[in-house]
Amino acid sequence: MEGKIKLRIEDELKLSGSEQLTLATRGYTIIKKVNEGSYAKVYLAEYKNPNKNSKLSTLACKVIDTNTAPKDFVKKFLPREIDMLIKLNHPHLVHTHSIFQRRYKYFIFMRYMECGDLLEHILHKGAVHEDQARIWTRQLALAIQYMHELEIAHRDIKCENVLLTANQNAKLSDFGFARLCVDTKLRDISSDTFCGSLSYTAPEILQGTPYLPKPTDIWSLGIVLYVMLNRAMPFEEKHIKQLYQAQINKNWRFRTRYVDSLSEKCKRIVTLMLEPNCQRRISIDHIINSEWIAMDSRLLEWTPQETIAYKKAREEKKILFKSLESSQDTPEKERIPNPSIKPTCDVGGGSTSS
Repeated sequence: MEGKIKLRIEDELKLSGSEQLTLATRGYTIIKKVNEGSYAKVYLAEYKNPNKNSKLSTLACKVIDTNTAPKDFVKKFLPREIDMLIKLNHPHLVHTHSIFQRRYKYFIFMRYMECGDLLEHILHKGAVHEDQARIWTRQLALAIQYMHELEIAHRDIKCENVLLTANQNAKLSDFGFARLCVDTKLRDISSDTFCGSLSYTAPEILQGTPYLPKPTDIWSLGIVLYVMLNRAMPFEEKHIKQLYQAQINKNWRFRTRYVDSLSEKCKRIVTLMLEPNCQRRISIDHIINSEWIAMDSRLLEWTPQETIAYKKAREEKKILFKSLESSQDTPEKERIPNPSIKPTCDVGGGSTSS
């Protein structure tokens, strides 16, 4: 048919009749597959509110089939990801449009990022100029600061999870490994999960002992920054033991063809982020307020959206702490358990619960 997009077999999303009806009645049309991860496929989609005379919107739809995904992922990590997508709202995090479930499939509609991911950008266009790397690092650092303020660690920061808009803004995505960093008594929780990609994994994780998750986000961001500036990984080792030794021995250097074009302040902040001792590693606040970021005075000013998001995070943190403190004062038998969030709700318009 003329004008109809022809899809390859592997690009098609196989939907049951009820799933097709659910999507159609909510105003969604799946166009084609654009990416695929370990447990999900991402499709280009279109949306038009059936109840309003609104224009057509382009979205990305992440489809997770719980029939084919590992049980550990479905029971442990998927509920966390849904929880995070509902909870998180920051200008430098990928915006979630709506989430709903139909039988065994989860449909997560998000803002479509026109320029793909950071890794694609670097592979096609080469190393990122320091001035651009500074802007993107600041945006990602603000997103991480926001999450950390909510006592949430991302735990899977890598170039593939940094998406770029048509206006060349960077947004952090994929919260499948994100988790809370404090327990019901407001104490730091050590994590023992080996998660994320090996090349971006901090040495304290490779060591195989319980670790504090927030500093590992800083390490991973440091790897991302290094890759931006060098179009290469700082560590090439493929085996855990060799990689760990290279990390703790600081066995890395800037690539010869790029090193002379980088400022000393830039080199220093990468070194501080790739500090193998997590207790001495630079904090997210110090990155945002670093001399390197300040080299562009415009980046010292926060946008209204950045300010509002951070203030809301601080307010939510206070509410969280108060609720946790009050629950500690309540006898165990009188406590009402907090029900898990049902991942069938509408977030920011689009669909209704299914």
